[in-house]
Amino acid sequence: MHMKARKYIYTALLSIVCGACNPNYDMLGMFNGTSPEIAERFADSRQFSEAAGVVHMQMPADYRLFICTDSHIDSTHYGLEKFIHLYKADTHPHMCLFLGDLINAQAHFAHADSILHLDGVMTNRNDTVFMTCGNHDIYFNQWHIWQKLYGSSTYWFDTYTGASYETGKKLDLYICLDTAEGTLGTDQMKWLKDLLNTKKNAGYRHIIVFTHTHLFKQDNSQGHTSNLSMEETYELTHLLSDAGVDLYLCGHDHSREVTSYGGVKYITVDSSTDAEPEPYYMVMEVGQQIHYEFISLLPIK
Repeated sequence: MHMKARKYIYTALLSIVCGACNPNYDMLGMFNGTSPEIAERFADSRQFSEAAGVVHMQMPADYRLFICTDSHIDSTHYGLEKFIHLYKADTHPHMCLFLGDLINAQAHFAHADSILHLDGVMTNRNDTVFMTCGNHDIYFNQWHIWQKLYGSSTYWFDTYTGASYETGKKLDLYICLDTAEGTLGTDQMKWLKDLLNTKKNAGYRHIIVFTHTHLFKQDNSQGHTSNLSMEETYELTHLLSDAGVDLYLCGHDHSREVTSYGGVKYITVDSSTDAEPEPYYMVMEVGQQIHYEFISLLPIK
C-alpha cells in the first residue's frame, strides 16, 4: 500500500476511535449516513406540513428579519439567550429565522428549547421563529426529537399586508429546505422545483430560501454533511436563478460569506455559539429593497 494512502487510512481510523469517545461527534453519522436519511425526513416533514397548513404572516410593508445560526448549545448558552432577549425587545414588526445546529451534541434539546421559549417568544409553530435543522441537530438519531419540537424542516410560508390574507397584498415568500445531511435528495428537489414553478409568477415581492448548509465552500471536514455535491449545487443554483429567488441564507460554516451568482445573493451567517471569539447574528430590513447588517453578540454575558 502506498505510504500516503496508508497515512490517510490511519488518520481516519484514529479519528473514528477518538470520536467514539466524544459526545460532540457522531462519526457514523458524519461518514456513513445519518439516520433517518433525507428521504424519510422529507416525508415526515411533508406529512406534518400538510396537516398543519401553510402559515401566512401578517406584516406591514416594511418589517425586520432576525437571523441566527449555529448556537451549538451544550453547557453554555449566553449568545443564544442574548439574541432571544434582543429579538424580544425589538419594537419594530419582526420575525426570526434560525438556520440550524441549535445544539452541539446529545441530550441538549431541552436546554436549547427552553431558551427559544424565553418570555414566550416561541410558543408554537405559527409564532415568529421559523426553524430548520442542521447536521448536529440530527446526529445520534435525534431527528425525531427535533421534529417533535419544531415540526417540519421542509416547508414554505409567506408574508402579506392588509386586513386578511384573502383581501391583502402578498409581500414575500420564504422557503425552508432541509440540507442537514449535505443533500436535498431527489424528493425534496422535485418538491422545490414544483413549488418554485407555481410561485415564481405569483406576484411576490421577494423570494427567500433559507437552510443550513452552504453551497460554494468545499470542505470535507464533516464527511458527507460538509456541503452539497458540485452536481447538486449546479442544479440548485440554476433552479434558484431561473425562479427569480433573491436570497439564499445559510449557516454551517461558522464563517461569514456574501456572494452573488446568477442574480441570487448567497449569504452565510456567522455562528452565534459561545465558543466563537466573536459570535454574530444578522438583521435584515425587508421592504421594496433588502438591507442587512451583521451584529456582534459581544459581550455575551
